[in-house]
Amino acid sequence: MGKHNKVSKHAHNEETSNSKKKIIIPIVVFVLLIIVIITCCVAFGNKEDSNDNKQVENNTTIVNEITDDNENTVEPEDTGEFQELDKMGNYDALGVLKIDKLGLEKNILDETTDDSLNLSVTKFYGPGINEVGNFCITGHNYRSIFGYLDNLDEGDTFEVKDKSNKTITYKIYDKYIVNTDELDCLSQETDGKREVTLITCTPGGITRLIIKAKEI
Repeated sequence: MGKHNKVSKHAHNEETSNSKKKIIIPIVVFVLLIIVIITCCVAFGNKEDSNDNKQVENNTTIVNEITDDNENTVEPEDTGEFQELDKMGNYDALGVLKIDKLGLEKNILDETTDDSLNLSVTKFYGPGINEVGNFCITGHNYRSIFGYLDNLDEGDTFEVKDKSNKTITYKIYDKYIVNTDELDCLSQETDGKREVTLITCTPGGITRLIIKAKEI
């Protein structure tokens, strides 16, 4: 009888042990799966950040190099007639920037290169045109491009039209000068709002003029 009880107790303990294993193993597998997913997400995020930083560095280098050569660059002739285009040279036009106070209307080109900057204003960094985030536009301080940008003040407005003909008006809320290595103006922390940042060189090219505007 005692031997039978021992066998029963042993079988019960073995059954309990097996039940615990059935519970613990899925939990361990689930935890490991979560760890793998988190690791992959972090790695992907770091890769995206690295690509964004590389884009900013490349564009900043381009602008700085062009600034150094400004004294030897001939400003393109302004015909005084604006044409909304789908392409300029080898570059796609994303939309149009219109600043009534300056009598300025320019196609916004999709890349920032030495060639595109001699044609018009360009997308420097940020989301798609008129999307949530900080859409950064850069241009030479030529008279025919951003040469009179300093005449804008807080409270002034300008328009950005995308290829779907959707036009959004932006109101300037800040204006300041930065050194070439200061990139806070490119921040994408906009609290879920649409913003536009206009960037050009100051005379001499040593610093940058920054114009910040929010959708109204």
